[in-house]
Amino acid sequence: MRKNVLLPVICSLLFVLNNYAQEKRHVFKGEGSETFEIKLTDQNALSQSKSVTFNSNGIALEQKGREPAEFILNPTRIHLKKPKPFISSYTVWQGEHLDYRTMNLSYRTSKNRKSWSDWKPAVFDGHLEQTSERVISKMEFLDKRAKYIQYKVSFENGKKNVTISTTKLYHYSPGETSKKIQKQIQESADKATKAACTKPSVIGRSQWGAIPRGSAATSTVSHLIVHHEFGSNTSSDWAARVRSIQNFHINGNGWSDIGYNFLVDPNGVVYEGRAGGDNAIGAHFCGRNRNTMGVCMLGDYSTVTPTTATQNSLKRLLAWKADKENINPLGSSFHYSVNRALTHISGHRDAGCSACPGNGGYATLGGVRSSVDLLISNGCSGGGTPPSSDTTPPTTSINGGSVQTGDFTVNFTDSDNVGVARRYYQVLEKYSASFLANRRNGFFNENFGQDFGVYDKGAGSWNVIDGRLKQTNTTSDNTLWSSYLIQDSGLPYLYEFAAKVTSTTGPRKFGIHIMSSDGTLSQRGNSYLIWFSGEDNKVRIYETVNNALYFRAIADVSLDNDWAKYRVTYSPAYGVIQIWKNNEYLLSWTDSSQLSSGVAISLRTNKTAVEFDDFKVYKFRAGSSVKVTAGNQDNNKDLRTTTGKVKSIVRDDAGNWSTTGNLDVTMNFGRIFTTALNRLMLYPNEVVDKATLKWQQPQYGVVHIEAFDLQGKLIAKMPKDYMDKGRSELDITSLTTKLPSGLYLIKLTSGSYLETIRMLKK
Repeated sequence: MRKNVLLPVICSLLFVLNNYAQEKRHVFKGEGSETFEIKLTDQNALSQSKSVTFNSNGIALEQKGREPAEFILNPTRIHLKKPKPFISSYTVWQGEHLDYRTMNLSYRTSKNRKSWSDWKPAVFDGHLEQTSERVISKMEFLDKRAKYIQYKVSFENGKKNVTISTTKLYHYSPGETSKKIQKQIQESADKATKAACTKPSVIGRSQWGAIPRGSAATSTVSHLIVHHEFGSNTSSDWAARVRSIQNFHINGNGWSDIGYNFLVDPNGVVYEGRAGGDNAIGAHFCGRNRNTMGVCMLGDYSTVTPTTATQNSLKRLLAWKADKENINPLGSSFHYSVNRALTHISGHRDAGCSACPGNGGYATLGGVRSSVDLLISNGCSGGGTPPSSDTTPPTTSINGGSVQTGDFTVNFTDSDNVGVARRYYQVLEKYSASFLANRRNGFFNENFGQDFGVYDKGAGSWNVIDGRLKQTNTTSDNTLWSSYLIQDSGLPYLYEFAAKVTSTTGPRKFGIHIMSSDGTLSQRGNSYLIWFSGEDNKVRIYETVNNALYFRAIADVSLDNDWAKYRVTYSPAYGVIQIWKNNEYLLSWTDSSQLSSGVAISLRTNKTAVEFDDFKVYKFRAGSSVKVTAGNQDNNKDLRTTTGKVKSIVRDDAGNWSTTGNLDVTMNFGRIFTTALNRLMLYPNEVVDKATLKWQQPQYGVVHIEAFDLQGKLIAKMPKDYMDKGRSELDITSLTTKLPSGLYLIKLTSGSYLETIRMLKK
């Protein structure tokens, strides 16, 4: 009987003790909070106002004439006792017909209510859905010595039916994280595992001082969402910042806990968020949080780029989760937040309700996706070794007969200590003393042994001097040097060039357009621009759409006035652009509506003198052999001259590039027909679709093919081409298909050589 009486008492006591243990928390020195609710039903709450009236519901807008409504609250005393290391302040406004986009909020602070700081804008929070009844400002970080704060509210002209009934002012001091705990946090972060697919070291909730909360609902994660805090980019105590965010999310936003699953500070330290982070349903994705994991980069990346340490920790955290949940970092799948396919690694703004993670943060996501993919493919399948630890470059060599008579197969031997990731090759043709390539077939090679004149030159001063292409104009902000190059294989291309900036002042900017639809236009039509800036040591990716330039991605790069080799790879099938300087991997971006073809490549500078050299374009090869086509009178062949080369270059999973493999080739085409043609010939001469020109090229040089009507008006032309001396053939179908039925004059010019022939297009 006694047992039955005592048992409920014991259970109740254990329940109380258990809850006490769960709620027990270290209180930090200087920690404290306070809330003020101000009812706005009479004028006594304000120090100034104009174009507003008061009623039983609060302040209402009058909006008479052109004068916008505005009011200033009375100063509010901050009563926090010895706050440390800062004071976080935010406000909640309640009423009717509120619109945070038309409310302008600002504040000022004072230590003594006599001298005040300047008014500073207080932005409304963009991380949650604001309503017409309740709007919340984002956290502002005040000096710990501030004793008074005052708010001013103004409205855009023409707004009516707006009523503000109350405002709540929140002040919170997170307290100072002791040096002992900060040291423990740093030591814990320093012990982070370097294995790509192992969960990185995470600072637990008890370590950073979280307010204990209950468990959270969970869901299987399919999408990884990146945020920025939209706060200050500097702090002496990042753990205190995390505590401030939790306070803001609970008291300001009314959430049960901090909204993010994880947070990353600028030093690369990762903090555990809601309910342990992993699989907990947070509050970060516009109210549609199931199947997502939210990671917040502490700081404001509206215009600046997250630190390298932040990006590296973010990549490792996402690689761990993507590998654990079998998420393709480069892929996308349906998510109910947008009712369509959503990129697996997305920014908050992709839900359509926020600008988060800022333009600077969002621009890094392409590189984050590619790096996460590399980490998984290398770290997980390579024994957990991250790409950065593998500095051994791969090797490549070419085997094949040095004398050929027609199409031939080339065999490659590629090897690496971990694994070869990408393979590229190039076929070169010798003209006089220089090796060029058949640009119709997607190969390009220019070592600038001489100026062949086959290239388009726009603004700037472009000259080949001492075996290098030099652009010396420092006043033009958009110089142009372009070459015709067909890029339509559907397989990846490697663009490679050496460059040296000779300007020591000014913007020191240069770059390359790839996949251009028209290399002669100011922004090269439709293309991608890879743009290096010594002014701020950044590399950027731009996309040009209908000859208009749009920013897409950004990363850090160390630029100086020394020679460097720059590499860009592009996959038309997947829209992935990746960039290297020497062997340093810099940036990646994925275009979801990628360009599938281009007809030009182009160099460009901005008020900068630059030297260029060794400009090459390679094509992708899938395996250890390729077929090289050869023929001395066929411009569809890879190799059309009697002397040529085949080149090979490969990259491993860690981003290391090989030195170039080389095979010299001599073509024995047998008896080459050298009888001179008496005149320019067209076959057939009643053109339906395909057409070929035949002529005797007097010397190697540039060839221009143009079509005129019978009145001498230029109708169409082909890109400039290069021909060796002797009997020549050229497929001009790409020109004839542009022409309607009728009679035309086809004009061929090469130096002083000029011939014209009539053509009937059916």
